[in-house]
Amino acid sequence: MWRLLFFVLPLSAAAADLTLDMAGSLSFPDEAVSTEGETTTITGLSGLTRLADDSWVAAMDNSDLVVMFTLQVSKQGEPTAIADIETLKLEAKHDYEDISVCPPALTKRIARRFTARGRPDPGPCLLLCEEDTPAIRGVAIATGALVGMVPLPEPLLSPRPNRGLESLAVEPDGTCIYTANEEATASDGPAPRTGLGTIVRLCAIPVPGVAAAYATTRQYAYPVDPPHEFVAFGKQAPFSGLVALVAIGDGRLLALERSAGRGIPPLENRIYLVATSAAQDVSGIDRDLARHKEKFLAKRLLWRDSLGLNLEGLALGQALADGRRLLAAIADNGGLGTPTQIVTFRLRGLDGPAARR
Repeated sequence: MWRLLFFVLPLSAAAADLTLDMAGSLSFPDEAVSTEGETTTITGLSGLTRLADDSWVAAMDNSDLVVMFTLQVSKQGEPTAIADIETLKLEAKHDYEDISVCPPALTKRIARRFTARGRPDPGPCLLLCEEDTPAIRGVAIATGALVGMVPLPEPLLSPRPNRGLESLAVEPDGTCIYTANEEATASDGPAPRTGLGTIVRLCAIPVPGVAAAYATTRQYAYPVDPPHEFVAFGKQAPFSGLVALVAIGDGRLLALERSAGRGIPPLENRIYLVATSAAQDVSGIDRDLARHKEKFLAKRLLWRDSLGLNLEGLALGQALADGRRLLAAIADNGGLGTPTQIVTFRLRGLDGPAARR
């Protein structure tokens, strides 16, 4: 039986000083008004990204909507108000799970393709990953039109049901896109269960047209923790998976894990720091990835808690008054009876490209 092993993460002095603490939480309103003036119930917010300043956007799973809003925070990073909420209707309905701003080089590539075909430039775009196809899709912010797809490596195309693409991030310098399945594919290893973690392929996809450190997609073996311990109320199997990624520069990522079980506490979230720059590429391993423990990506725990919230989205925010960086998470209320909330954190010690955004 494969059991999760923990590793000491080799970090630079600056990365070793990276710390994270929770600032506060705020309930998200239950309704929003669409761009057509229709009232929509807000549910299933599973991904989050910051557009600019205090402007944010969240992905709504199993829908054709994204939710745009402003988030106001105190000087210390506590969320104080969620306002200007508006939904944008997308061209197609999918199980959208995470969202990111499209990197500039890819936005320009999309514009060139459209204008070459005599069509208008769609303008600024978002990327959304969805797990029903699965796919990473480009979406025009102005219209909600789907404007293209990012090619995915073969191992991501055959996930376990409802355990596919959950996470999406873009390197701050715009050179690559990160994504991963929530759980191991059937060919890579077992699904998580009590006392047993799962292994997923965290993929770094280079963006065409920019000078990336590598020319083809790299894959890393990311070990997800086993489900958390809880007092069980029934026999329903617990689960645990990778649900969000935040790229903070130089191949470093914040990884949000979520586990759930029918009991007390019902949910646990964990945020880890991982560094891909020195990790081994496992693209050449086509199956049984869980057996290759020596290639597992190392990770360092930054935060763990059982808040009674189903945190699924994570995104980097603005600099705070004391120099720390805002990190915001969103809690999905879909199917688990937990509230939709924004949870904020303070990230200290961030350096590199992300610190200047």
